[in-house]
Amino acid sequence: DLQAEDVLALMQLADFRFSKHELSAFFRRADHKHYRKCQDQVLRNFLQGVQHNLRGTMD
Repeated sequence: DLQAEDVLALMQLADFRFSKHELSAFFRRADHKHYRKCQDQVLRNFLQGVQHNLRGTMD
């Protein structure tokens, strides 16, 4: 189970800066005024961070 800090750390591995408040907006109800739809760029950077964490660098 990933906590918010874990997700943010993975995103930093992909050189993508994101705040805890921005992250929490994705997990709100769709009818909440601060709800935010997860964009492709955010998901792509999260997955790159996971890949970097599991595989290490390819250099």
